[in-house]
Amino acid sequence: MENKNKSEKNCPCGRIITDPKNKTGLCPKCQKTGVNIVSALGVAGIVFLVKKNGGKIIKSTFDVVKNIKKF
Repeated sequence: MENKNKSEKNCPCGRIITDPKNKTGLCPKCQKTGVNIVSALGVAGIVFLVKKNGGKIIKSTFDVVKNIKKF
């Protein structure tokens, strides 16, 4: 068996990460890819919710503004 340093982690792509401050266990390239995927899913989710509930949101926003103006 190899003597591995406890601060070394392996990225799924195969790179060895020796930075002790790296908490994710991913190399910079894989971190960037992960962030891009998650942000794309987040934008898709927001678009889906706005498309599904956009009219209700706008209508309730106008109602709230009208009620604030009354005071």
